[in-house]
Amino acid sequence: MAAGLSGLFISFYPVKQVQVNANYNMSQGDLVLTCHTKADFMDRDADAFATRGVAQTRLDAFKAQTDAVAQLPSDAQLDFEKQALTAASLAQRQAVESGMATVMSQVAIVHDARSPAYKAFGSAGLYNASEGDFYVNMGHLLDWATAHAADYQAQGLTPAQLQALATDNEQYLAALKAQRLAISDRSATTQTRQIALNALYDELTALCNIGQGLFKQSDVSKYDDYVVAPTVHSAAPVVPPAK
Repeated sequence: MAAGLSGLFISFYPVKQVQVNANYNMSQGDLVLTCHTKADFMDRDADAFATRGVAQTRLDAFKAQTDAVAQLPSDAQLDFEKQALTAASLAQRQAVESGMATVMSQVAIVHDARSPAYKAFGSAGLYNASEGDFYVNMGHLLDWATAHAADYQAQGLTPAQLQALATDNEQYLAALKAQRLAISDRSATTQTRQIALNALYDELTALCNIGQGLFKQSDVSKYDDYVVAPTVHSAAPVVPPAK
């Protein structure tokens, strides 16, 4: 009974997704160009491929798969939104810091910067604070300032000013969440793209292996047409390494 329960619990334990790596040694563009080139050879030799059970529909699907992969976004495109949202969050933080500096300049008219009353606002460590600490501790500063706003009314501090700053701080949180979401989306899209690229390469090599088999004994030139990224061209057929 215990062993059965143990197996049951294990079956429900979440498994972390493994990072997908490229199973080919070329760029996305070179892979697409290679596929286009090999597809032309396959169209030329379609009758020979048909003798190995490769119908024209599979060759057409390979070309469509190549076209689809060519449309996948580049790393630079995937990175753009993340970088733009990162810049937006930094700009929003600077806006909050500017509003905070104004508040503290008003407080400084009443209290020396070294006094406990001034330090109670907690502004000193905010400029170098992490994103999360900045947002949370800025909220603490605003709560404190709102509770003691009357003490600095003569220096121009108003509830409306603090409310506007609180709104800016919430917009900073929204900018941070958008940035994190973009990073997550980029990671997921990168994974999806890599899966598609690997699938295209797998189909390329599968079809090219068939092409090599077709012409290994009969046509050296056509055999070489189906070698993927050869390092050396020779007059004799090159036997692919065993997998």
